[in-house]
Amino acid sequence: AAQERDDVVEAQVVAVNRGGAICLVEGLRAFLPGSHLAGQMPTDDIIGQTLPLKFLEVNQETNKLVVSNRRAVVEQQMSDLSRGDIVQGMVKALKPYGAFVEVGGMSGLLHISQISYDRIEDLEQVLQPGMQVKCMIIDHDNVNGRIALSTKTLEPEPGDMLKDPALVFEKAEETAQKYHARMEEERKAREAAARDIVLGLGDSLDDIGGGVNGNSSNGESDAEDPLSSVSDNLDSLLS
Repeated sequence: AAQERDDVVEAQVVAVNRGGAICLVEGLRAFLPGSHLAGQMPTDDIIGQTLPLKFLEVNQETNKLVVSNRRAVVEQQMSDLSRGDIVQGMVKALKPYGAFVEVGGMSGLLHISQISYDRIEDLEQVLQPGMQVKCMIIDHDNVNGRIALSTKTLEPEPGDMLKDPALVFEKAEETAQKYHARMEEERKAREAAARDIVLGLGDSLDDIGGGVNGNSSNGESDAEDPLSSVSDNLDSLLS
C-alpha cells in the first residue's frame, strides 16, 4: 500500500554488500543500491541506521524489493526549496555548457550563462571540481530532483565571479536581498505600466463607445464587451 501511495517509509540497514545495502522494510529484505544512498557510502558504518526510503521496484512474484534513500531525501529537500533561495554546494563536474553542482544530494545545473554577467572564455579558470560555491535557485524540478542555479545574480558588481568568487560567496545573502528588492521594484513598475495601458484603453473606448451609441439604431452596441479582447492579456502583463 505504501508503494502504491508513493509514501516514505523508515527502515533499518541490516547489512551491506559491494553493490549497496540491505534494509528491513516491514519485515521484508529490500535492496538499497549504493547509487541511491544520499551522502553516504555502503560501508559497515551505516549498519543499524534507520533511513527514509521510497520504493523503486516491487515484484511480488519474485519477492524483489528495491528502494531509494536518495529519492526520499531529495523530495523532502525539494519541498523545502523555493526560487530565490541561497544554497551551498560543491562543483562535481564541468561541461562545455556549465557546471554540475551537488546540493544536499541533488544535482544542480549552473549554466555558463548564469555564472557571471561578464563573458567566460575558460570555465576552468572560474570553477573547478571540488570547489564549494554558493548559488541562487532560479528554477527547480520537484519530480526529477533537479535545480537550476545562478551565481551571476549574486555578483556585487558584474564580473566579480571572474575576479573574486570568494567575495561573491561571502556577500551572497546581502547581494541576494538587493537582487530581490530590485526585482520587486521592476514588478511594481510593470504593474503600474499595465494599469496605465488599461486606463488609457478605457478612456479611448469610452470615446468610441459614445460615438457608436449615438449612431446605433439596433440597440445591440452594449452586447459585446469592448475590453474582452485585451482582458486575457492582463494576467500576463501583471505577472
